[in-house]
Amino acid sequence: MRLSITNFLGVIFSVGILVFGITEITGATAIINSIPALSDYRFLNLPSLFIVLGGVLNAVFITYQPRYVGKAFSSIFLIFSQSKSSAKTLSQDLEKILEWNDQIKGDRVNALTKLESEYSTEVSGYLFSLLSTNYSSEDIHDFGANHVEEQYFRKLVVVDVLRAMGGAAPSFGMFGTLFGLIVMLGQLENPSGMGPGLAAALITTLYGISLARFIFYPVAEKLKNVAQLNKFREYFILEGILMINDKKSSFYIQDKLSTYLQRDFKENKNDD
Repeated sequence: MRLSITNFLGVIFSVGILVFGITEITGATAIINSIPALSDYRFLNLPSLFIVLGGVLNAVFITYQPRYVGKAFSSIFLIFSQSKSSAKTLSQDLEKILEWNDQIKGDRVNALTKLESEYSTEVSGYLFSLLSTNYSSEDIHDFGANHVEEQYFRKLVVVDVLRAMGGAAPSFGMFGTLFGLIVMLGQLENPSGMGPGLAAALITTLYGISLARFIFYPVAEKLKNVAQLNKFREYFILEGILMINDKKSSFYIQDKLSTYLQRDFKENKNDD
């Protein structure tokens, strides 16, 4: 097994953050305390935060590839974003599929070349490339389903990374709490010096639980839901393109794919 340089550097970096947080809490170093702007806030304790984040990063860098760790952190900023897949999106996809059917019936070769180029970054572009090679519908279904499942699996890896972060954060919160208690117990003869150790012990646990329950776990569940919606949409498009390849009529395609749409959305659309 070859050494992964990126994983190794990630572990070194995360352990460095963890050790720095420990040295700050235990008093071995006082870099952060020497900066007044960072020590004037009651609930801002950077050493405690470094212990939690360093431990979380160390746990995931050991377990997962760095690219998935990076995607997991970048996905945190998408917590308030809206999914591209919805009942309205499926209705728009249905209209596109009917247009594709008309175009391909008119001039199959040129239409497939144009559509493959236009949708090159989407699953439909890949499916058009399969159509242009004259694969059978059964082969297109197999290739398309494998493509959809592979993309879904890769997204679930990011979900697993976030769940691992959520599981590790409280654990390293308790890890930091132990060091805070050690500092506190070392000041038993000086009651006035016990405060910083006790504060660090409690706030590290607070950070660990907060990061897990307010960020890592919710984002993981959202990404899972979005991945499931995208998977459903891609199978929806696959079904439509298979019917195009089988030379089904537009009426048949519309009636068949309409069964996938939510009933309440179809009724609201008809009312409009």
